[in-house]
Amino acid sequence: MVEVRTVLVVAMAAALTGACTLATDHVDPGSPDDPAGGSAADAAPVGGGDPADAAPVATATGLLTVAASTPQVGFGEPIELSGDADWVHWGLDGDVAAYNHRAGITPSISNYVQLGDSALLQTNCCIDTGFSWNDGTPSATATNAIGGVYIDTAQTGDGFQFSVPADSTQRTLLVYAGNWCVREKLQATLSDGSAPAVVDTSFDVPTAKLANAIYTITFQAGAAGQTLDVALTIVDNHCTTGDVGEVHLFAAAVR
Repeated sequence: MVEVRTVLVVAMAAALTGACTLATDHVDPGSPDDPAGGSAADAAPVGGGDPADAAPVATATGLLTVAASTPQVGFGEPIELSGDADWVHWGLDGDVAAYNHRAGITPSISNYVQLGDSALLQTNCCIDTGFSWNDGTPSATATNAIGGVYIDTAQTGDGFQFSVPADSTQRTLLVYAGNWCVREKLQATLSDGSAPAVVDTSFDVPTAKLANAIYTITFQAGAAGQTLDVALTIVDNHCTTGDVGEVHLFAAAVR
């Protein structure tokens, strides 16, 4: 009798196990009968997982705006660069390679990079007021210096580019520019994309004459260790023969 009862118990256990297995096989993931209670996508990962599958970390919102002053010959008054958090002046004494900046700190405004293959020339004329400083290097001082570099071209898209460090502190960048017979485009971009890129094409000189303008860029990145990239180019060239279009770059300052 003991042997018979043992066989019956084993048989019943096997039957019950099989029944449970069959029922489990027919439960669809995500159905109300799913013991996990919800879809697989809703289930919390167990034991780590691929970091690429983790939810993205939101980037703080940045700030980026630009506005250009009304075009005029010169900048209206002498520009005193000393006292700004950092500054740079290009083309002193007619040297297109001259790159003067504030002394005693690591330069934050990069030297320019020429965009395109246009002729690169020095300005050093044509405006009544220039730039002064007493805290510079390699030239320690300058008084009413004009300087400046420019490209001379019948093309569009050529110009200059430079960059400035950016972080979560709001700052202002002033760009001192010039223009002969072109519509100029300034585009500013934050490296972390925390604010949309901005474009200003309001600086337009439709005839063969020189004018100047100051761009005011307000910027703030979403995180530390970012850059503000600034490009100054020709978007429309009104003088494609004879004395062709020009884009001039004089100085920049961070406040």
